[in-house]
Amino acid sequence: MSNLSQSSPDAGHRTSVEQVDGVANAGPMSLGRRAFIAGVAGVAGAASLVSRAAAVTQGASFYTAIAPLRLADTRTDAPYANAHKVGWRRISDRIIRIKVAGANGIPQEANGAVISVAVIGNGQAGWVRATPAGRDSFVANVSLDSSDPIVTNLATVKLSATGYIDVKGLNANEVVIDISGYYTPTASKVRGGRLKLLPQVYRVAAGIPIGNNEKRTIPVPQVPTTAIAVVVNLTAHQTKAPGFLVAYPTKSSLPEAANVNFGAGETRAAGAIVKLGEDDGMPAFDVFFAGGAQFFADVSGYITGPADEEREEGLFVPIDAVRLLDSRRQSDVAVAGGKRRLWPGWTRPFKIPNGALGFPTALNGVVRVAGVAMNVTSTATMGPGFMTVLPAQTRRRETSNLNISRAGQTVSNHVISQASTAGIECYSLSGGHVVCDVAGWYIGSPQATTQGAPADPAPPAAPLNWALSVPDMGLSNWVEADGAGGKAVVDRGQSWHWTNTGLVGEMGASIVAFGHRTSSGGPYRYQHLLRPNGSLLYVYTLDERVYTYRYHSYVITNGSAWNILNSARGVPGSTFSLVSCTGTRTQPTVEPTGSVVYRLVSRFTLDSWADVSPTID
Repeated sequence: MSNLSQSSPDAGHRTSVEQVDGVANAGPMSLGRRAFIAGVAGVAGAASLVSRAAAVTQGASFYTAIAPLRLADTRTDAPYANAHKVGWRRISDRIIRIKVAGANGIPQEANGAVISVAVIGNGQAGWVRATPAGRDSFVANVSLDSSDPIVTNLATVKLSATGYIDVKGLNANEVVIDISGYYTPTASKVRGGRLKLLPQVYRVAAGIPIGNNEKRTIPVPQVPTTAIAVVVNLTAHQTKAPGFLVAYPTKSSLPEAANVNFGAGETRAAGAIVKLGEDDGMPAFDVFFAGGAQFFADVSGYITGPADEEREEGLFVPIDAVRLLDSRRQSDVAVAGGKRRLWPGWTRPFKIPNGALGFPTALNGVVRVAGVAMNVTSTATMGPGFMTVLPAQTRRRETSNLNISRAGQTVSNHVISQASTAGIECYSLSGGHVVCDVAGWYIGSPQATTQGAPADPAPPAAPLNWALSVPDMGLSNWVEADGAGGKAVVDRGQSWHWTNTGLVGEMGASIVAFGHRTSSGGPYRYQHLLRPNGSLLYVYTLDERVYTYRYHSYVITNGSAWNILNSARGVPGSTFSLVSCTGTRTQPTVEPTGSVVYRLVSRFTLDSWADVSPTID
């Protein structure tokens, strides 16, 4: 059994060959059993969704939810893989082209698709993206680490004029593509197929244990009975074995598809738009697990049905995907006032473009975008935690869009987020870089802001060891800890971090470092050359920060530890003091003598700090 799917498909048959951008492509597949359930039923219902009333925004499209259906599978070792070669064609070892519109019961006029992209790891870090056939971009839909065996993510992708998409990878990975719905353009208001975002995110499954090859029904009482699908984030937590989960309409057949793939002992999540069924009169969907885990599901919205009100709000406008935030990018650093990555507890916003990149022009100063569909990636993560996406400058609730298991991870997820008049913001619990690639927007009014821009807390203290540099002293060494009093550290020519003094990054902390200074040498030999208000001290941390301190003053005291530390703490604020031996109580403007009776305490105050993590511009 594959850990991407559970059952074998009904094989389709090639019926035609079509040219797209000069490449022969497989034509529509005949309707097998699952294609009939997913495709024909969806199309039959679509006719009742469209009104011929007033015109709507150009490019507006409504959504048709279908039971998950497999479009492509490049693996040759899967016993059923060949059945999916009729809908796609390999362009190169890194690109496949897939027929979407005009196949599997999906109408030829469809202009967008919601797909799950599963990437089988090959020991290399990389990415995979889906774009309209023949067009490329620099966005990504799935990002994977070198240690990831399989990664799955949802993607909203615009179709080419002839209904195809290209799936391209940085490396030659095997991929599996499933579809759960599509967008069809409309010139009029519609009843069904519109997005309605809920006033808050509702957790409809909170750590439900689901075993291997088990199914559970998940009621969704928070949405009306008219809803045809829910927007939900699906999470497998504390997974028991390698496996997958798939969500699908209650009381329908188990599809050959997967929403989330995972290894043992992981937390993995993916966004989904799941077609609803009905359980005891209540909207519901089923979830099937292979492998077993604790299951969480957070519902943020729903897709309207034929019995809902006829409106334009909630229609979707697909665009060529565009990157609106990348904290690694130098241009975004400038916009963010010099900030680069998000440190723990930090928030980074981005604005909705005004009349550019496929977005509407502002009316009365407001860009009429209710929300966006996008891929959000956190990379170079600083520790376990999560990321939350929300309308900028509104109340943040304790929900997650990305779940992060460890430091140094790259993880992505599809997010449908409301927008505010200030745009959208990303909050990171544990820190890391963030990238947001937007694939389209929803028509409607943005939320009003309810509060000011969030204040970022100070970064956490930086653990030892630190690189220390004082150019006017010719000093360049390491600050190291040593609970035995520091002799071993200073005898090696390094600086000893005085035990129980402050750490770099602790606001208001008094930090003390000790080093040798003798007439014959030592790293602090030229400590007497420091210039008041002129000499600078730099501390470089292992997590890529640099702190700049400015020389303030000096004190000469005896060898009493109490007096040394009191002298260092005699300057308010965040300080860094260098301590060495000296033989005189006079102003230290001469080189040291051989005497070690006194201690020279040179005090610096914090001037600024900066994130020096690499940028990509």
